[in-house]
Amino acid sequence: MSGQLAAFDQFAVLLESGPAAQLVYKHAISTVLPVNGRSQTREPTEVPVNGDKPNRVRGPVR
Repeated sequence: MSGQLAAFDQFAVLLESGPAAQLVYKHAISTVLPVNGRSQTREPTEVPVNGDKPNRVRGPVR
């Protein structure tokens, strides 16, 4: 599947591809790649040792 991320919530993402839109449940997604097919290298994120959940920043969905 390919498309542009149009919206998302806690359980699903909405992909737009041309005039069509597809709702995809997050639990069904295994891999996400950028359009050019190359992943960007970045430092691995640090996992808390004490079991606390990392902070999440959430913004409005357009």
